Amino acid sequence: MAVSKFYAVWRKKSGEEEVVNALQALELKGRAQIVTKPKEQATLFDLETGLKVNPRSSQKKDGRYVGQPYFSYYPGEESPLKGLESSFEYSSELNAFIEAFKTIEKFQIEYNNHTAYIFPKVISPMQRVVFEDGDFVILKLLIDIDETYPYSEYYRLNGQLGIEFYKTSRPEPVKRIKLAKEGIPLFEAKAHFPKSTKIYVPEEFTSSEQVKSVADRVREVYQERNYKLYGNFDKYHLEAFVFLDDNERKYQTLKTYEDQCEELEAKIKNLEENFNQKTEKVNQLREEIKQAETLLRTYHEKEEYYKKLEKENQQLEYANQKLIELKGEIVS
Repeated sequence: MAVSKFYAVWRKKSGEEEVVNALQALELKGRAQIVTKPKEQATLFDLETGLKVNPRSSQKKDGRYVGQPYFSYYPGEESPLKGLESSFEYSSELNAFIEAFKTIEKFQIEYNNHTAYIFPKVISPMQRVVFEDGDFVILKLLIDIDETYPYSEYYRLNGQLGIEFYKTSRPEPVKRIKLAKEGIPLFEAKAHFPKSTKIYVPEEFTSSEQVKSVADRVREVYQERNYKLYGNFDKYHLEAFVFLDDNERKYQTLKTYEDQCEELEAKIKNLEENFNQKTEKVNQLREEIKQAETLLRTYHEKEEYYKKLEKENQQLEYANQKLIELKGEIVS
């Protein structure tokens, strides 16, 4: 079973924050780009508690690494969440999807037989969303959308999209409702791979190269090969969902326009099909007329031939009759 702490927040000297996984943190540590000792100067923080954490390597056993690198608290420091269930689950499949989608350029989502193309502007993995009451949730991905197709989907989603990949545990109702009230649409998608992709995900990642290899393949499937990310928006989440600014009016206006365009396109297609059918029938009739005209010419030619033959027969009969008469006169 994969270890639970695979991501942490790196607070840089500039004040900028970046979410890194344990493998990346170990590499940064090896290059002396982050500080882990002493604890007071450490720059890695737990996503949920905000406490300082230290990246730990997987263990080498019988010449190979066993177990996935992870983040742990410093000695003597105890998580306030100890004994409580984590607000989100980890697994290799989930990590693979997060790593793949955090740099994806485009993808499709499908829900309720509706497909939408998403073109991200900014993607924030493992995003901490804090509410007015001080409570918070961790979103696997929060996407600032650049463009969508259909275009109305942009306003339908308030120009943003939260994606909650899950393996076994779906988001808690409170997470769905609070995000809805903030105007953040929460798309729930199970982290599993289409069988046709034949993507193998190890139970635990032991190297950055391994993570990158799997993430690249997952990204290629959804970005380049036209696979859809199937999921749904929970009905209670939709009931509580709040449109921001003037987005609801813009969505309804554009959606009405798109529906009218779709209706007109269907009508045009139907007319084109009818036209093509009639054109095909006209062409068929023209061919039949052509064949009839050819046959008629053949009949006319035969008729002329028979007329000529009949005339020649009459001439021969007349000549023969003359010969008989002439022969009679000679005999007499």
